[in-house]
Amino acid sequence: MLELEKLLGFPIKTIQVDNGAEFVNKRDITDKLSYFEEVARAKGYEVQRIKPYSPWQNGKVERSHREDEKILYKDGVFHSLDELINAVKEHEEKYNSTAKLCLNFKSPNEVTKSNMELPENMLKLRLFFFIALLLMSVIPK
Repeated sequence: MLELEKLLGFPIKTIQVDNGAEFVNKRDITDKLSYFEEVARAKGYEVQRIKPYSPWQNGKVERSHREDEKILYKDGVFHSLDELINAVKEHEEKYNSTAKLCLNFKSPNEVTKSNMELPENMLKLRLFFFIALLLMSVIPK
């Protein structure tokens, strides 16, 4: 998160999160901020939680998780970080090169290219978030 604005190339005001333990502490248990919230506050970001049991408020992220689950994890376990990184790269390339009905039968790459050139760091940024979420889900609480 410390490098996020630099990677994105624009200032961040608000970060929307679900109520997962990797982002926030449960309000009914403690008033203490999570590490994620502490870092966000130190950077001047507002952390906005979606309503509990309302995944549709975070639809794009939920769809991405569903796609990742379907495609990346269907074959089992990764044996190294390099294996995971390569699988994510392959998945991203395939997904972003496939035509989508919602994009008038264009691929995300075609739409993006026609609107603007993607910064070189976008794949690195997606990988960073994916790996960070993965690590947070396996580190004991």
